[in-house]
Amino acid sequence: MFQSFRNQKRWLMLIAMILIIPAFVFIGINGYSRLNPDANAIAKVDGKGIQPEEFDYQKREYIERMRQQEGGAVDPSIFETQEANAAILQNIATRRALQAQMAHHYMNVSEADAINVIKNADAFKKDGQFSPELYENYLAARGKSDQQFVYELRRDLVQDMLVNSVAQTTFVPKKTVALLNDILRETRVVRTMSFDPSSYMKDVKVSEEQIKKYYDEHKDDYRAPESLNIQFVVMSPETVKMTAEPSEQELKDFYEQNRKKYEVEESRRAAHILIAPDANEADKAKADQDAKAKAEKILAEVKADPSKFAQLAKENSADPGTAESGGDLDFFTQGQMVPEFDKAVFGAKKDEIVGPVKTEFGYHIIHVTDINPAHVRSFEEVRSEILKFWQDQHRQSMFAENADGFTNMVYEQSDSLDPAVEKYGLTLHTLDGLTQSGLPKTSPDAQYITKRVIEDLFSPDCLQEKRNTQAVEVAANTLVSARIVKHTPAHIKSFDEVKGEIKDQLELEQASALAKKAGEAKLAELKAKKDLEGFGHELTVSRINPQSQSMPLIQAEMAVPAKSLPAFTGTTVPDGAYVISYVESSKMPAADDSQVDEIRGEALTSQSRADEASFYEGLKKLYKMEILKKEYEYQAPTVMK
Repeated sequence: MFQSFRNQKRWLMLIAMILIIPAFVFIGINGYSRLNPDANAIAKVDGKGIQPEEFDYQKREYIERMRQQEGGAVDPSIFETQEANAAILQNIATRRALQAQMAHHYMNVSEADAINVIKNADAFKKDGQFSPELYENYLAARGKSDQQFVYELRRDLVQDMLVNSVAQTTFVPKKTVALLNDILRETRVVRTMSFDPSSYMKDVKVSEEQIKKYYDEHKDDYRAPESLNIQFVVMSPETVKMTAEPSEQELKDFYEQNRKKYEVEESRRAAHILIAPDANEADKAKADQDAKAKAEKILAEVKADPSKFAQLAKENSADPGTAESGGDLDFFTQGQMVPEFDKAVFGAKKDEIVGPVKTEFGYHIIHVTDINPAHVRSFEEVRSEILKFWQDQHRQSMFAENADGFTNMVYEQSDSLDPAVEKYGLTLHTLDGLTQSGLPKTSPDAQYITKRVIEDLFSPDCLQEKRNTQAVEVAANTLVSARIVKHTPAHIKSFDEVKGEIKDQLELEQASALAKKAGEAKLAELKAKKDLEGFGHELTVSRINPQSQSMPLIQAEMAVPAKSLPAFTGTTVPDGAYVISYVESSKMPAADDSQVDEIRGEALTSQSRADEASFYEGLKKLYKMEILKKEYEYQAPTVMK
């Protein structure tokens, strides 16, 4: 009840405002914003505004997808730039333009077709059949209803139809594919010499004034995203406080009542030698007779001297998985092997050698090496298992009894998590530097600080009113509530925070400049007089197989005209080093149809994306996309030639 009231609070406030507004002659700018939903829009498409709230939501979604794709290795600060904001806004506008096209042309996918897609999706299948449980779990994890998901799927299917109609018209000429094939597969034999910036660091001096000047001119590069220091508690069967322990008699009574649960069926250990018929023999009957004769001969040999069994298995067995271990199969229970083999093993005595036993695999000589009789495990053997089972059941019961109380407590006493910690014996966890992009998957807290928890923490209730979040179910039988200890708005990092980083950067730039100067001087010498002393060993590189070389170096090496080889070239690589390359020779490998097909596919994909981008731009022009706030515009810098 409390949670429902809290979720509806903003709507109640809005209703109250609407009722009160007529009593005032002047409603002010805030009142105007409420009456005009597009007053705060940052852009418009088809006459409808894109609100800051939608932008913020889509930005969080995009960062989350990137984080998942990169396994958590995403720096959220890279999204706090005008360029990133402009790109995200363009994506939202593209979606709006597609929706406008669908609406104006009455494009639709029926609900029945969408449901059919869901029922045939592999993600929702178990044992080849649609699983309502998997589907419901998927919806719950994303906080969506079935109706909402079906609606979104219908919309997305129509969008796919639109986009695919463009992609299917894409083609790449054969001459273009042939040219790309030659460009990508041409190989060059090279040797390199590197001028590393570290060798020139001793000659570099960066003053405090230079560092400060750079900081003042590049402050936007040091923008830190909004972040939170938080506390959180986890309520689950594993974390709930134990309130009782079973007596020894209770454990023994459970054992007596469940003796069948601790029965261990008979198991046997055996080794075998498999003689398989010759698969290359055309006469299958003859192959079978020959295999049987060989098996009978080996059987007679091992019965005469059982100590030879392991050696004969290594030399003759057609079972590669056991031959090296002397044919040993370890312990197994009845029914684990093929019927004929199973019957022979469990019908023999310990140390007996039987066979040949025919199965679908061939003829087996079997040695039964050990027998574990059926028995019931003693109470002492299973006491720890019974205790754990009792504790798990008790924890589940305690969680079920206290989950609602925990949910109400973190809401009713929303100014602290301490009451919940004390009452339920929970641990108060802390986490610093949480941003809206969330945590890497590798973080031990990632399973608890889910997207839903983050959204709650960044809501006005938590940010402004300093409340606990509601109890969020982050997994089955796992509730989390969190609160903010410290809120740090998005800001430019101070000079003192980043001056060490800037100093390192400027020193590297200066050292790289010195390395380049030395490298270019050496390159001029080499062009005047060829000398390969100091160069590394030969490498054969290409654009699709660069070995360990960086792409700028590969591009420099491939840019030398083939008719000019051998020749020297040089370039600065990403780590700041200047590398001279001796390009000795060029070779065009013989045509490979599979590689040509692969290149054609990649070219089609690339061209298709370009066509899609043009289609999107056309739609946004058709439906009059207009950016209303300058901070969301971005013009890529022009490259001077």
